[in-house]
Amino acid sequence: MIIWGSGSGGADLGQVEVRHCATCERDRPFKLFIQYRYAHLYYLRWVTEKKYHLACDICQRGWELKAADVESMLEKNPIPFMTRFGWAFLVGGVALIILFLSLSK
Repeated sequence: MIIWGSGSGGADLGQVEVRHCATCERDRPFKLFIQYRYAHLYYLRWVTEKKYHLACDICQRGWELKAADVESMLEKNPIPFMTRFGWAFLVGGVALIILFLSLSK
């Protein structure tokens, strides 16, 4: 039985600035959020989509930001390690099997 599928995750990355919110019509704190989607085969995952949003802390209205611009400012990647690089364990496992089979001949 093969277990595969997709899922999603997200995180509140904290307040980054105070600015005027057009919806609230006041100066409000704005937070940075990430939303991502991933595919998986058993427990091996890989990210298929990620979006960063800057949103008003009160009304949650805002806009999408370019991932490259946001990631250059972050200290560490907010997506968990196995979600980002789980696919590498699958590739490594297949490579080890191929190596083992080619050396056993």
